[in-house]
Amino acid sequence: MSLYNKKLSISMPWAIVAVAILLLLAFGATSILMTDKAILANEGPLWVFASGVVSGLVVTLAQFCLSWADAKAIDRFRRMGVENVLTTRDEEAYFGQLIQKAHSQVDVLGSTATRLMVDFADPNSPRWEKRALIEALKKGVLVRILVATPAGLDASDQHKYPVNRKRFEAIAGIYPNFEVRYFDTTPIAAFVRVDHELVVGPLLPGVESKHTPALHVYNHSPYAASYLNYFEQTWKTAKPLSQMPPLGNTP
Repeated sequence: MSLYNKKLSISMPWAIVAVAILLLLAFGATSILMTDKAILANEGPLWVFASGVVSGLVVTLAQFCLSWADAKAIDRFRRMGVENVLTTRDEEAYFGQLIQKAHSQVDVLGSTATRLMVDFADPNSPRWEKRALIEALKKGVLVRILVATPAGLDASDQHKYPVNRKRFEAIAGIYPNFEVRYFDTTPIAAFVRVDHELVVGPLLPGVESKHTPALHVYNHSPYAASYLNYFEQTWKTAKPLSQMPPLGNTP
């Protein structure tokens, strides 16, 4: 099992309770150690503790009770492996930072992968995020791209196929750890997987993918599992880039 899949999961509400108890113990011990009076004496440790801490504790507990529901909701999302919710995928810096962190693997599922190639595979750009995918390849990261054949694309996306095909072939000719395969069905989702993290969102007819929302989750999430399994199963039967017909014979 990957070390990335081993996570210590602690409920947020109970973590807050545990911290509060530890703080109370620390304050109590400090009150006792910093005075030579008996614990129950007038202005002794118990009196100081009660007058100085309890009043603040009451306010804190009241606030905690009000926020308990919110804490439980956040905890539920964390247990589902949700890291972030993106209202749009037009976040070049966000994806660039994610790809830059890659240590071993980058998997991409999409219709044409045009934005991936334009935004992160420009070896001549002075901007680091524009070179993120190329830099990952230089480090030896395995990059797999799974996209649709022309038959699976909308008419408005047909022109993107030959453009990206040439980009794919140019990079594959330099980096043996860069693989592209084509599948014959119309894609309904797109994702970028970097090591143990996954950003996934829908592909809606007539809507550019960059304008649709996405979830950033960890691979151990049940939500991620179905997409990762789909990728692996489809990858096995998809046609490698080297076996695609010459561009002149492609409608």
